[in-house]
Amino acid sequence: MVTLSLDSTALVGPTALALARLPAADPQDSYTAAHSRRVRRFALAIGGELGLAPGELGPLGHAALFHDIGKLAVPAEILLKPARLDAGEWALMRRHSVDGAELAGSLGLCGRAVPAIRHHHERYDGEGYPDGLAGEAIPLAARIIHVADALDSMLTTRPYRAGRPARATLTELRRGAGTQFCPRCVAALERLVGGGSLVDLGLPPASLIAPVP
Repeated sequence: MVTLSLDSTALVGPTALALARLPAADPQDSYTAAHSRRVRRFALAIGGELGLAPGELGPLGHAALFHDIGKLAVPAEILLKPARLDAGEWALMRRHSVDGAELAGSLGLCGRAVPAIRHHHERYDGEGYPDGLAGEAIPLAARIIHVADALDSMLTTRPYRAGRPARATLTELRRGAGTQFCPRCVAALERLVGGGSLVDLGLPPASLIAPVP
C-alpha cells in the first residue's frame, strides 16, 4: 500500500514553477493553499489504496494539489464571503474547475492531470459540473479528488461554518456514495481510516463508528 510519504515527492520542470507561483499568487486566501496540500495527501492515500500505479499517482498528486487553482480568477469578495453565495456568485465560483484546467495546462502541468482538475466537481449520478459526466465516465483521478476535497472541506472550519467532527464527515460521505461520490473511492477511504493510515490527519479508526442520532 502506498503511504502518505508520497506527499513529499519532488515536482520538477514546469510543474515546479507552477507550484512556486501558487502561494505567491494566492495571498487573498491562504486557506486554499493549505487545503490543496491536505487534499493531495488524502488523494494519494486513496489512490494507493485503490492500487494505482506510480505512473498514475504522480498525475493524481499534481491534480489534487492544483485542483483549486482556478479560484485565482474568483474575486476575493466571493471567495472569502462569510455567507451563502447568491446565484451570480455561485455561477462564477463554478467556473473555477474549467478555468483551473485551462490555467494548469498553460503552466505546463502534466497533461494527464488536467482532466482531473476539470472534472473534480462531477457527481457520480451525473448532476455535477462542468460537463455532467456520470459514473465511470468521470476520470478516476477526478473521482478520488472529489472525495478527498469533500472530506477536507467538511472537516475544516471556515468563516461561514464550523468544521464537522470526523465521524459525521465520514457518515456524510458514506451517505453520498453512489450518488454524489464514487462508491469505490469512499470504500477505499473507509479502509484507510479503519486501518489507522490517516491518524496523522485527524481520522482515527474510531471515526468509522456511526454518530449517535
